[in-house]
Amino acid sequence: MRLTPTLAALAAVIAGIAFTLSAPAHAGEAAVLELKDNESFLLPIDEPGNRLPEYPAAVLAQQAVPAAVVCMRVDIDAEGAVSYAGPLVREPECPAITELTKQFADASAATLTTWRFEPAIKCVFRSRRAKEAAGMSCAGGREVPTPTTLTFRFLFEQVDGRGVVRMQR
Repeated sequence: MRLTPTLAALAAVIAGIAFTLSAPAHAGEAAVLELKDNESFLLPIDEPGNRLPEYPAAVLAQQAVPAAVVCMRVDIDAEGAVSYAGPLVREPECPAITELTKQFADASAATLTTWRFEPAIKCVFRSRRAKEAAGMSCAGGREVPTPTTLTFRFLFEQVDGRGVVRMQR
C-alpha cells in the first residue's frame, strides 16, 4: 500500500528527508520533473531494512571530534535501487566537504548504495477531473515508476565516547 503524496511528504519530513522533485540527469545535474495538469507524483518510500551509516572507527579513535553535518544526494532508479550516492554542498544547511567530513561522506555513500525504495510514481490520469477525483492517490490512473533524487542530511557526533549518526531535517 502506497502512502498518499501528503502522507508521504509528511513522513519524509519526519524522517529528515529533503525531497527534490527531480529526475537524475547526466554529469550530476538534476532535471526538473514537470507534471501536466492530469498528472501527480508519489514520493519514493524507503524500505524498513535501510540502516543509517556507521560512524567511522578511525574518526572515533581520534576522540573529541566536533559534530559534523553531511548532506548526501541519492539518485533512485525506476526500480527503487540507488544508482548514485554522493555528497551535496548547499551552504549553509549542507556545508562544504572537509578532510574530516569526507570520511563521513564516504561512510554515508557506502551505506546509501545498499538502500532500497519503492520507486517514485508518476500518476497519469485521463483528465484533470479524474486526477482530482482520485484525491491524494493514484487510483484510476496509470502508475509510471520514475527515477528521482532525494537529499539526506546526516549528523555525525561523538556522545559519551560513542559515534552516533542521526538523520536531520
